[in-house]
Amino acid sequence: MKILRPLTLITLAFFPSIFALRAQTVYEPQILILSPGKVKYEKAFTKEIAQLNEKAKSQMNRSDAANDQELKDRPANIQRMAASESAYGKNVDFVKSASMMAAGFLSYKFFEKFPNLLILLKDTQSNGRLDDLKGIAETTGLQYVLNFPQIEFYRQDGISYARLGVQFYDHSTNTLLIDTSYVGDWNSQGFEFGCPTGTLSCTINNSLSKALDNIIYEVAENSPTIRRERLVWRQRLQVLRSDFYPKGFDRSFISSIIAATDSNISLDHLYQLMVSDDQSKFVGFFLEKKNKRNFKQLSEDRHDMDVKIESGKSIHDTGYLDDIPQTYAYIVKAVKHQGKWYYEKSNVTLFEPQDNEGGKLEYFNNLQEWGFFKDGSADISPDFWETHLFAKVRDLRQDPDWPKYGTNIWKTEEEENRPYIGLYEIVADQLRGKRSHSPTNITIN
Repeated sequence: MKILRPLTLITLAFFPSIFALRAQTVYEPQILILSPGKVKYEKAFTKEIAQLNEKAKSQMNRSDAANDQELKDRPANIQRMAASESAYGKNVDFVKSASMMAAGFLSYKFFEKFPNLLILLKDTQSNGRLDDLKGIAETTGLQYVLNFPQIEFYRQDGISYARLGVQFYDHSTNTLLIDTSYVGDWNSQGFEFGCPTGTLSCTINNSLSKALDNIIYEVAENSPTIRRERLVWRQRLQVLRSDFYPKGFDRSFISSIIAATDSNISLDHLYQLMVSDDQSKFVGFFLEKKNKRNFKQLSEDRHDMDVKIESGKSIHDTGYLDDIPQTYAYIVKAVKHQGKWYYEKSNVTLFEPQDNEGGKLEYFNNLQEWGFFKDGSADISPDFWETHLFAKVRDLRQDPDWPKYGTNIWKTEEEENRPYIGLYEIVADQLRGKRSHSPTNITIN
């Protein structure tokens, strides 16, 4: 099994901007993860499990210790998570490492939305009864309890499987949001849960990947934060749909700026154009249907630097990488600098809406993510034309974290940016000839 590095180290890699949250005391989500309960396996697995137990212990012993002083600078929730994992890891084995993997994966997935999360490990087992789970939740003061009441390893038609029992208890309603089993085979699915095909490690990884997807969904469905965000999202969509999307625009304005020789931008597929009041900036929205391509063909395409794929399919679905959506959308953003226009194609997205018109509005709605509205509000942000899509090159030496990252992580970037500080990033990128001809970088949602 691929064991995620301890949270004491994960915090250093994934939680760099959390310092401002020290004063927060309300944690969301609050999840306690227990050790797996009953373990059942055929005698043929005895040797492999013994080897995996030794490997799990060895990996924990070799893990680098986080700098104690740096950990002390972290917020209380991160310190508690690190301490919890450190204590749990002292008695880890192959089966218990499933709980550690769950903690690491959920921490990573939730952090961007919930930087004040609290996910703890506890080396105890539950019989799975409601009264027992309720007692554990009350003792620890956490809302959710993730319990693995049983794990069974078995072989069928020459393939190894794990059947992982999963319970996800919500103390606020005293109910089990999840109470089922997930089966995983020994074939690696790649991505976060990649593993050596043909091993019991893969059976655990694959069963966990299915379970954790559902746990993330349940937390999102019950989150007060996300409920508030959904309300604001609907309000913003209505503003865009009624006040901005239907607006007419002057197509000739952009056609006089985009070079006719630029074959990577099709003005025939421009469906909306927004121009700043002083007419020094614009963002155009484009959408078209592309010929069907598979993942390999798309990754070898050198027309776009970055492409995001939004698919309704799961990574577990057959043909997941061969059925790429064909609706192709992107924006062109531009800035006029010293009498010359600088423009850039970006935010390339492949998705599959029900129809083209719906797809146009759906893609236009990305303005919600691009700083068009004030934070937490459906009011238009006056800073839209100076932030996000139109950000400027900043002086990293003025950043409060410069003493921490300036001599290593940021050093090269700062040196490259120094001649362009204060310029719009669109302008700076073109002045320094920043354009990649390497295979496309693909992100799958």
